Amino acid sequence: MDKKLNRRTDIFTIIIFLCLIFIPAVLFWVTPDKKFSEDENRSLQQMPKFSLNNLVAGKFTNSMGKYYSDQFPFRNKLVGAKTLFSYAFLINENKGAVIAKDGWLIQRFDKYSEKSIAEKSSDELGGDLTFEENMRNIKNNAGYINGFAENIKDLYPDINFTVAITPRKIDVMTTKLPAFFPVDRHEKYFDELNKYINQEIYFDLLEVLRSHNDEYIYYKTDHHWTTLGAYYAYAALGEKMLYGTMPKEDFAIETASEDFYGTTWSKAGAKWIEPDKIEYYRTSYDDGYFIRRIENQEISGLYDREKLNTKDKYSSFLGGITSRISIYRGHHVSSHPEKRLLLIADSFGQSIAPFLALHYNIEIIDTRFFNDNIYDFINEYNITNVLILTNMENLSTQNNLIKLTAKPPQDNK
Repeated sequence: MDKKLNRRTDIFTIIIFLCLIFIPAVLFWVTPDKKFSEDENRSLQQMPKFSLNNLVAGKFTNSMGKYYSDQFPFRNKLVGAKTLFSYAFLINENKGAVIAKDGWLIQRFDKYSEKSIAEKSSDELGGDLTFEENMRNIKNNAGYINGFAENIKDLYPDINFTVAITPRKIDVMTTKLPAFFPVDRHEKYFDELNKYINQEIYFDLLEVLRSHNDEYIYYKTDHHWTTLGAYYAYAALGEKMLYGTMPKEDFAIETASEDFYGTTWSKAGAKWIEPDKIEYYRTSYDDGYFIRRIENQEISGLYDREKLNTKDKYSSFLGGITSRISIYRGHHVSSHPEKRLLLIADSFGQSIAPFLALHYNIEIIDTRFFNDNIYDFINEYNITNVLILTNMENLSTQNNLIKLTAKPPQDNK
């Protein structure tokens, strides 16, 4: 009797073992490959093409490993289970995203490459920079901004010029970080900026936002500031840029979405974190009052509500990232503002622009994609104010602001 029972147990164990091996394998081959992961907001590895050269170089096997990892059945659920298991054992980080207090996910920026760009092979390019390269980018970009401001002052002395660097969430929401979390190197970013930026044109948003870090000023699952955070920045900038700020009580706050999962959530794999809420600060007239022009197409209003049905719900502000967006008051409106603002911004500018549009006609350019001569642009659109608004992450890792060093008109003769 015992032998029969043991035999049945062994057979059952073998069946379970074979199922664990073969069922995922069968599902892997019969399930169609996915091209994009909405959860992770990235393209997935497709079946690599075989060649002898790639096999010898190790590229084929490396790509196959990524392919199996990306296309494995129930991958998203397994990633979530792994992250939850790790969190239960007090491992509160995944892919550089910290699972912080009260459901906050905060990207860290103190992991650096050991090799400089000059030392990297062509296969190693991309990814992290060294700490020294981050600091050098801050210094260089501050120099580009200072030089641009000096040229503007010489050529257009009546233009009001302001630069404000939007802090990263980890710079502001420090009270949400786990106990004993290292912040020494994060603090050095703004120290470096303050060493090189012209203080006459610089407006410090770091302290403004830190004074509100007990409020919902950044999305918990994304790296952007919320509309409330953008409002506080707009209100503080009013004194520097000489416009009269509209009180928060005068806006009707509309909840546009309650199921926004941002880019930090995509990295963290913490599937149990609750989604964010996206709000629009509305006036009684903004739908028919403002016009957006994108690539010569005129669109009524400041929001693209169709984007609320996509993963990238933040792009519902103005319709998302593009090289240039114009915002002005409709032709049927009798009063047009004489002030014209050039807003040089990354994606953080999308959610503050609706506030600034209360005071200016706006031309928004993103130097990552804008390639025209900026001085010709200022002349053509009769710019009266300039605001540079870029995030510290971009300031320290990219050099797109070098485009501000294009020759001004008198040098182009």
